[in-house]
Amino acid sequence: MEDKIIADLIESYGITFNQMTSITGGLLNQKWRISTEKGELLVKQYSTKRFRRESIELIESRLQRQISLEKNGVPCPFLWQSGDRVIRWLDDETAYMVMDFCSGKTETSDTISIAQMRSLGSTCAVMHRGFSQLSAHSDKNLPVFGGYTMDLLWKNFNSRMLKCSPDTPIEYRKALLALEPIMKQLSAEFFDKLPKGFAHEDFHSGNILFDEDCVSAVVDFDRNCYSYIWHDIGRAILSFALEGNRMNLEKVYAFLEGYSQHSALTLPDIADALRLTWCIEIPWWIQPEFFKECDEIPKRFKDEMLWLTEHWLEIDSLLGIK
Repeated sequence: MEDKIIADLIESYGITFNQMTSITGGLLNQKWRISTEKGELLVKQYSTKRFRRESIELIESRLQRQISLEKNGVPCPFLWQSGDRVIRWLDDETAYMVMDFCSGKTETSDTISIAQMRSLGSTCAVMHRGFSQLSAHSDKNLPVFGGYTMDLLWKNFNSRMLKCSPDTPIEYRKALLALEPIMKQLSAEFFDKLPKGFAHEDFHSGNILFDEDCVSAVVDFDRNCYSYIWHDIGRAILSFALEGNRMNLEKVYAFLEGYSQHSALTLPDIADALRLTWCIEIPWWIQPEFFKECDEIPKRFKDEMLWLTEHWLEIDSLLGIK
């Protein structure tokens, strides 16, 4: 940690610490867990190589929404503020924030229990309800990255088809070609019927912490934005209920039970949430580099997209919908 951040922690927050541990994870950003008289805290420095200043300012507005969620009972980290801001700019190259450190561990589709899955559904619904209670937002534009509309889906698909060359991995080309029949049967009406609102937009296994039976914290709200709220649902089902090539229905039903305690949700809704997640994330994970040697996390996401592509026509029956 840079000396200027340590000095500012003292000056702006009155924080001194006697122990610091570097935490891995988060592309180019740096994180440290520090032990203080005020408890265990996490300090996060944003990479100005990854993010332009305007992007970090956008994250600031998203973190302000997290503050509202935490006040309304959503289990997420308490964010420290200096004045009315979360992110501290020390100079053009140094931006950081402070939050309470949340205990708990991450789970996977192989390790999550039914009780934890039920809690995950309940937490997701409470989070969505909290988002819906925020004051009206003037900017209700869907994101321009990913397949949030049919136009974006086709634009991305056509662009990648044009970029294929003899050196392109053959499995990637096969995966691309398998997308087209599905896209041809989709219509704008599919998107029109889906509920919109603020969503976490990164609701996967790496951003949810659990204790023995329950969600202890949802973290990393840096991407929350106006979107399709069921993307969070589809992403959670893929991350926690898809076991290899098999969808664990007991886990799907547990999530549904938990979510339905707070908000209406049906199995057909979950089926559409999975289809929506395919639409949004196909441009992210069906990429040439993920068909070569790559890290385990993007490989998992890519494999989930391939599974949805292969089982597109069976999603209803695989969820037990008659």
